[in-house]
Amino acid sequence: MILTATLSVCCQQPPRVNEALLTPTPPPATGTPLVMPSPVLGKPYFGTGVITIINLKEGWVEINHEEIKGLMPAMTMEFLVKQNSLLNNVQVGDRVDFTVVETAKAEFITELKKKTVQ
Repeated sequence: MILTATLSVCCQQPPRVNEALLTPTPPPATGTPLVMPSPVLGKPYFGTGVITIINLKEGWVEINHEEIKGLMPAMTMEFLVKQNSLLNNVQVGDRVDFTVVETAKAEFITELKKKTVQ
């Protein structure tokens, strides 16, 4: 009898496991992924923002800018300037309008003008 009880316990097949329950399900995506448009090289794009850093020595400016339609969403970003003289008439904190041109190397600001307060 003991042998029969032992064999009946030992020879039972293990319970089946639903493998779908073992595979973790990724959490649902929240929000929409950020999609960047493909820029057109050499095309001027117009932007508006506030200067946060000026680096005259290296020839770049950091601007906290609004969306630049067709190029990028609103963000704070460093831009090289085509000519360092563009930085002579602006300072940190100035609200500016600017033109940026995408090249194979980087985005260059070709025009930079302080906005007049109205």
